[in-house]
Amino acid sequence: MSRATALYVDAGLQASKYCNVATFAILVFDYCITLEAESQWVWHRKWTFVRCIFTISRYLPFFAIGMTFAAALRTQYYPGESCVKFGQASNVLHIICLLAAEGLLITRIYASWPSKRLLTFLLVFPMVCFVGSYILSDTSLILDLTTTTHLPNPGGCLFVGGRNNIFEYIALLLYELVLLCLMLFIRFRRYKHTVGPLQETFFNDSVRYMICIMIMSSISIILTMIPPITWVSITDSPQIVIHSVLASRILFNLRDSEGHSRNHTTLGEESQMQFKEGQLSTLRFEV
Repeated sequence: MSRATALYVDAGLQASKYCNVATFAILVFDYCITLEAESQWVWHRKWTFVRCIFTISRYLPFFAIGMTFAAALRTQYYPGESCVKFGQASNVLHIICLLAAEGLLITRIYASWPSKRLLTFLLVFPMVCFVGSYILSDTSLILDLTTTTHLPNPGGCLFVGGRNNIFEYIALLLYELVLLCLMLFIRFRRYKHTVGPLQETFFNDSVRYMICIMIMSSISIILTMIPPITWVSITDSPQIVIHSVLASRILFNLRDSEGHSRNHTTLGEESQMQFKEGQLSTLRFEV
């Protein structure tokens, strides 16, 4: 390995570590500045399925990214040591964080259009995407086209990722694109003439959420394929952070919008959404 190549490889490792540590700091900072909103809109609510999903998407990223944080800061490796199980546990936590955030999105879409067929689609389609990406990521379809010298990684303790993660990002990008089209269809066909402040907040925030996730997924695809393999791990934590932060803020905005609506209008004057069979709701999520 030449000196220039060695410096480039080391730069990739350092950039990946710095990026993951920085995203962990962003997660902590966002939690601190939104803690008041959470205490106001969540803590006094009864425990429901939706609140459980919110709690997972809100707090599990601290453990998931904390494990990535620990792996990124590690500098000493011991002979015979294996980090495979640690890495697998970290990956499982990352996946659960993504599923929890997307679960909140699914409940909101279903609340706007309580159709059994829609619910079946919202549950089956992400599972197909996830299983398909998992199967493909376990294959050798993606070749390392860069000229970076192979790095020895005994025990799997070196902070590097794999290019097969691209299948997960592609599946996530496709999933968000389909949900975005579905959300726009619901907005302009089902609620074309019945959109109040609460519904406007719901649709606008949900569309922004999906666009941000698609942009982040596109960036992750580029960073996974183009740079040398040592730069791939730079995409580990940003996906988790953006999912957790945006999912929490959408919920807080909905509750805040609902509070303002109740202060200025009566329940009968608000634009309503059917939430359960035989029951009208203003898109309230009991969390």
